[in-house]
Amino acid sequence: MEKKALTTAESVRVVEKHPWVITFPNHEDMTFLFDPLERKRYTLNLPEVVGTDVCYSKDGWLLMRRSSLVDMFFFNPYTRELINLPKFDLDLASRTMSEQAWNEHRCAYMRNDNAEWFNLPKRIYLAEQKGELFLMYTCSSEIPMVYKLVSSNLEEMNSTTLDGVTIFASMYSSETRLDVLGMRNSVYFPKYGLDCKGCVSYSFDEARYYPRKQFPKPTMWQMQKELCPLRSLWIEPPSKDILDVIK
Repeated sequence: MEKKALTTAESVRVVEKHPWVITFPNHEDMTFLFDPLERKRYTLNLPEVVGTDVCYSKDGWLLMRRSSLVDMFFFNPYTRELINLPKFDLDLASRTMSEQAWNEHRCAYMRNDNAEWFNLPKRIYLAEQKGELFLMYTCSSEIPMVYKLVSSNLEEMNSTTLDGVTIFASMYSSETRLDVLGMRNSVYFPKYGLDCKGCVSYSFDEARYYPRKQFPKPTMWQMQKELCPLRSLWIEPPSKDILDVIK
């Protein structure tokens, strides 16, 4: 009876919509949206964000920063609604948990073209799925390590225990989705090539990165940010009405 009930519960789990990648080219008013599942790219003309930096994404809204560290605003790229925020004093001495973790976790030593040995910081990503906290860290082409917080302990996840969860990681905000067809038990990064053949991802089921083709050999700095470009992050996809306009 218990097994039957579990099977029934699994069969009615809601398939969640996957987020899209939004990219802000430097000093341009053209913004790109990319659907990693359909592998289609769209263009938005957003002069409001020229000269600004993106800081966060949530529910289709973006937290943007102007040239000043204390001059920030919310912006909806689909409706172009803009909400200015009160200026505030920034305590540069304070650090978030992610920044602290960034400084405390480092990759194994690697060798560059000049035969110099160095080690790179691991990037830390935090995401939530229906009240459960997931932590992931990786660096360059290392296998992503995923943990779930269970009763104050971090338990390492694998293709079985992930149970259909997909992590969409970026430098600014990370999200999770459940049972997305073609994306289950994977980590997706907001990086895709000019041919738009898909985002860089790692499949825990197949224990490999996609695409298999290697990108040009990166510099030390590029190796730190190659999986998560500085001006790209995940965002809720546009509604059908908005999508019909931007096609």
